Amino acid sequence: MGVLVVVALITYACTRASSEENDGGAAGGGEPSASPEESPSPSVSPSASPSASPSASPSAGEDAEGGGSGGAAGSGGAGGGAGGSGDDSGGGSDGGGSGGGSVAVPVRAEDPCRPSDIVVTMEVTKSDHDWNDRPKFELTLVNTAEQTCTVDTGRKAMEIRITSGEDRVFSTADCVEGSGAERQQLRRGVPYTTTFTWDRTRSWKDCRDDEVNAKRPGTYVATLHSDYDEGAEPQVFRLN
Repeated sequence: MGVLVVVALITYACTRASSEENDGGAAGGGEPSASPEESPSPSVSPSASPSASPSASPSAGEDAEGGGSGGAAGSGGAGGGAGGSGDDSGGGSDGGGSGGGSVAVPVRAEDPCRPSDIVVTMEVTKSDHDWNDRPKFELTLVNTAEQTCTVDTGRKAMEIRITSGEDRVFSTADCVEGSGAERQQLRRGVPYTTTFTWDRTRSWKDCRDDEVNAKRPGTYVATLHSDYDEGAEPQVFRLN
């Protein structure tokens, strides 16, 4: 009996010692396992990643804005190019308007001549006139174009205006009855001459009845006023 008790005690003691060693080993094994779990915790790579990501994002945004600004500048350049086209078209329009003038190129003899095709000269037959002389003026017209055309050589269309200083003394266009038209066909290179003799009286635009002689001695100037007056020099003469 006593032996059984001793054996039981020894068995219990061995069992307890084995149990404590197992518990200690389990506890010792838990500490090393905690070490790998704590090593990822202090890593700062996650925190560094967010900070890098925002800084890169604005940079990309700035690049996008820069690209947008460049696109806007490019649009402006295109607009400027469109404006330049408008100016060119405007310039073309101007050039076309100044080419042929208001008179079309004649295709028939009855069509009016273009002023650029007609050469007109005016001459006074004498430079000095006695008290009873009447000045005479000659108008000569020459057509330089191939096509025969028509010119109105009437007193209104071919106005001879006589002045003395600032004084408007006489005009062939004053008080002409009707249209006063005298149409003349001009062939190429064939001169046409018409004459006008001034009776030395004054004239007025309002056709007043007063007849005033312009026999006052002095210097007078005769000037042609017409659509075809280019090249016709003013004529200076004197009444004695």
